[in-house]
Amino acid sequence: MIRSLLAIVAIAFAVAACDQAPQAASPAPPPAPLPMKYWMVFFDTNSATLNDKAASTVSEAAGIAKAMANSTVTVTGYTDTDGPPAYNMALSLRRAQAVKAALVASGVSSAAITISGKGEEGLLVATPDQTKMESNRRVQIVVQ
Repeated sequence: MIRSLLAIVAIAFAVAACDQAPQAASPAPPPAPLPMKYWMVFFDTNSATLNDKAASTVSEAAGIAKAMANSTVTVTGYTDTDGPPAYNMALSLRRAQAVKAALVASGVSSAAITISGKGEEGLLVATPDQTKMESNRRVQIVVQ
């Protein structure tokens, strides 16, 4: 009798297990974030011309960008607070364009590069208005 009862219970569990819908597979983990590399290129006052050190830095960034499959490059120009804000906004964009041109000359696809100018926004070193500060006269390059 106990054997019959155990057999019936076992059959009931087996039937119940068959009636359940299969569990959905757990979602795949999110893709790993793309590696990012950062560089900064510094400029002389009122200049958008790359000096030798800046050109070397841009060349290094270009090499990494070309080595990474489907890389994107973001180039953002900045200025110090010396000069009128409208002039500084235009200067920051000229600096970003100069870096983009150097990246393209080094073999990076123009389509992979986005540029922007921030002018006096985002100072590395907070300064009062009309202050010359080399560390604020820069372009940031981000490759990912």
